[in-house]
Amino acid sequence: MAASESTFAPLRRRERQRRLAALRQRLRDTLGPNDCSVWLYSCGEAFGYGSLARGDWDGFSDTDLLVVAANQDAAERAADQLMEALVGDDLLAIDQERWQAMASSPSPHWRAIRSQAIRLYPES
Repeated sequence: MAASESTFAPLRRRERQRRLAALRQRLRDTLGPNDCSVWLYSCGEAFGYGSLARGDWDGFSDTDLLVVAANQDAAERAADQLMEALVGDDLLAIDQERWQAMASSPSPHWRAIRSQAIRLYPES
């Protein structure tokens, strides 16, 4: 523990890891295997962003998810499936091209999402 770190920081890190592990499991349970031969997700990915991804979440924080797939239709179908299963609170669905473009977007909102996103599904 660093000198400037709160005594609760190690507990907070462990709780964050526990929450992320549970979220990863729910993503696997809902979306199934991320097999490129499965037409629905086309090797799609799910990312967490926002306070949980940054590590500054609290008990009132929502779970922000971003679903990226080969095309917009596949991303929206995956996001719909997650919403129906109540996985995540705020879900964004985008295609691979837009995801790549977010890194150089003129919008600080999209650049922030891109820079803070952590890949949750499939696991690296």
